[in-house]
Amino acid sequence: MTDKRSAGVAATAALLQRLLTTTPQYMRTWRVHGQRARGEVNQRAVARVLAQVEYERGDISDPTDPLVIRRLKNSVHRAFAGRSLPGQLLADFIEGFNMTPDDQGNLWRTLTGSHAVEGTIRTSRAHGKRQWHRTLSLFEHWYIDERSALSRRRTVQCVEALEDGVDSYLYNHEPHATQIDVIHGGRLGRHYEYGEGLISDDIVLDRVLGKGERASFEYQTFYEPDRRVTEVRRPARKRTYNPSLHVHFPRNALPRSVWFAVWEDHYLGMHIRETPLALSDSGTAAYCLEHMEQTVIGFRWEW
Repeated sequence: MTDKRSAGVAATAALLQRLLTTTPQYMRTWRVHGQRARGEVNQRAVARVLAQVEYERGDISDPTDPLVIRRLKNSVHRAFAGRSLPGQLLADFIEGFNMTPDDQGNLWRTLTGSHAVEGTIRTSRAHGKRQWHRTLSLFEHWYIDERSALSRRRTVQCVEALEDGVDSYLYNHEPHATQIDVIHGGRLGRHYEYGEGLISDDIVLDRVLGKGERASFEYQTFYEPDRRVTEVRRPARKRTYNPSLHVHFPRNALPRSVWFAVWEDHYLGMHIRETPLALSDSGTAAYCLEHMEQTVIGFRWEW
């Protein structure tokens, strides 16, 4: 680990522990599973919070399994000691404790030094409707199967209305998507196809938002089988805060190299810049930003 990375991990570990011991809503979350240990955060209790995140994501079948709790407790111990804090683990902390956008941004900024990607889209594509919301937090998970195909994409998002009457979110997605399931927070609405190859679907929210009101929702996208891919992209028109991106590979089919990448278009063209990434032990690459705007970001890899 480089000196810069080591310093970022140590500083993030200190910030994370401070948040978990001084923020009432975060303290309540872990104290359900155990009281303070010697005046500090109870690491086993935190491990139980993280186990629930893995369970809801589908990574484990039993969040109370002692082996799972022991594995996560060891991860928490290494993180709090400032020795190891992979991006996926920090993302799980953020999700498990439902951290505020400000806290999310501070944590990612401290860990990675990454701030923003803006203004790389040179030619705007036509869209089905204007954007009447802003995204406050975004968790994207792409799942690659053993045949090197994109099998599933899971998205968790929180939006804030910029005006009264916001009743839907326009989801721009890959053209080879075959099915979209809204897990909670809304239902699938109108479908759009454009001459330039952009395809979108409305997610109709459970309730109509007034200006400044917020809604969270989760949805999954499924794709044509056996379609080999070497990249995934996520576009943003207006500013999207705290995007947290993850691509998951099966342990028996890992890529040779993987990069966080930035493009000028939703689907066309080569990447314009990239950052090499290391895979976690579970086969996941992760990258997070404070915000993105008028850009396309994601991952690319080589087998």
